[in-house]
Amino acid sequence: MYDSHLYTKLKQNEYKLPKDLKTSDKIIDIMLSNLSSTDSILRDTIAYHIFSEWLVIKDNLTIHQKMRIYNYSVNKKNLLFKIDKIDSDAVFQRSFLALIIALLLENNKIHAFLNDKEIEKIFILLNELLKKEQNMLSFVEGKGWSHCIAHTADALDELIYQPTIKNSDVKIIMNSISDFYKTNTVILTGEEDERLSNIIITALFMKKISYEEVTNWLITLAESIPNLLPEIPLINIKQFTQTLLIKLSVLKYKVNFKDFPIVNRYINVSKNNLDL
Repeated sequence: MYDSHLYTKLKQNEYKLPKDLKTSDKIIDIMLSNLSSTDSILRDTIAYHIFSEWLVIKDNLTIHQKMRIYNYSVNKKNLLFKIDKIDSDAVFQRSFLALIIALLLENNKIHAFLNDKEIEKIFILLNELLKKEQNMLSFVEGKGWSHCIAHTADALDELIYQPTIKNSDVKIIMNSISDFYKTNTVILTGEEDERLSNIIITALFMKKISYEEVTNWLITLAESIPNLLPEIPLINIKQFTQTLLIKLSVLKYKVNFKDFPIVNRYINVSKNNLDL
């Protein structure tokens, strides 16, 4: 339920929580519960906005408060809540907890309040969420943005910046992306390719993967499209490959599009074309 008085008071107090531990814990818990609401104003405009103020803009939480958010969000029961129910509104909880994890990781880049095991737990659960999520809705009429895959990608992108994430971890994430694309049976319409490809660009920027490893992986991804009902994975993988290759080109990597037949499969190259 929307408590307008609580929101107004927080805003007027520049999003500072009360010093009393029980009171501040209760407010955090209320905001965490609001993340699962089907009311987009309560979930997105209010609750998520407050977490972004706490963790990034104002950056005014204690370690205790951040760990309370962590312990709720990075919890398999909560993050993977009803993940086997494709049409359930539970997707909003999974999706927005992934966004909160992204905020926690962004904060951790500055304050390093998470230990190696806590980062590893995030790594394991986000990979599991990406591989198991079946709800591909992006914008839901009357309920707002669901977009769980995109939000999971945002969290994985922030995860790449963490010092404990190494080349082997990036490759596991890439395998999770591959598994997602090969098993998903819905044509993606919410620019998931943009968000997922950002993970690879960040890994390259952080020098946690090489360009050669990326191109070899892309070629393998295109070659491993399942034989059963291949049309949808092919369309999605083609879109992802195109998006990533364009980004690499913009960043001045020497991309040879001829190495990726999936993106030029409909181009009819004949001698007459070449003479033009």
